[in-house]
Amino acid sequence: MMEKLKKHFLVIGGRRFVISAVILLISLDLINTIYLRLYWLKKDLSTSLVHQMVRKNGYLLENFSTDTILEMKSFLDNTFYFFLFLILINNLFFYCFYLRKKLWAQGYVLFYTLTGSIFALSFIVDQAGLGLGWLTYNVLTMFLYFYIYLGVKCLKYETTDIIPEHER
Repeated sequence: MMEKLKKHFLVIGGRRFVISAVILLISLDLINTIYLRLYWLKKDLSTSLVHQMVRKNGYLLENFSTDTILEMKSFLDNTFYFFLFLILINNLFFYCFYLRKKLWAQGYVLFYTLTGSIFALSFIVDQAGLGLGWLTYNVLTMFLYFYIYLGVKCLKYETTDIIPEHER
């Protein structure tokens, strides 16, 4: 089975596959960021987190002014958006080095695509009320991430600067 897959990916070409995979992964990351922001807003997670923090520390929500609650909510929103930004920068770092044929970056891309496929499956189950677009997107990304995973796995030697064992 892996030999047939490897032949399929070799037809595409190692370098062309890597460039296409990186472009696709960057696009998926940007779309994921948009959808995660929508998910955050739809579930109103910052408000529920503020309520949890206030209750957990033994305070009453009524003791805080509306401005204070809005400030805490805004802080949590901005923290979440900054976290998404850091994930994008981190992924871009690894994608750039995957383009430069580094094995350690390839390992990251392998792990990322496999977990991305699993997370897409979990988001199919929990749709968060985001509708058919969210469901369709996650079904597609589940297969796209897995396809990229298989390609990276099959083209290990063609897309990195290591020497295969049989050529040593």
